[in-house]
Amino acid sequence: MADYALGWSDVALDAYLALPSDAQQLVDIRIAQLLDTPDGPRSNYDQTVDRWTTTAAAGTVLLVYVFRIGRPRLVILRLVQV
Repeated sequence: MADYALGWSDVALDAYLALPSDAQQLVDIRIAQLLDTPDGPRSNYDQTVDRWTTTAAAGTVLLVYVFRIGRPRLVILRLVQV
């Protein structure tokens, strides 16, 4: 069971819904990993803006998110297909 509940900003959710279904599936896999270990491998923290980033779909999707250790929520702020 995931340690964190998932939340989306409206902008990120709209971008996710605009992805092709195969890319959505790959993003779903990456998000499932983040919900278990949001600060794990392939995640980068930018202290200047207090945000985390990672990629999905073989690096073609950038995810920007926030979470706090010990709090039960991870929020996807931005999702950008590159």
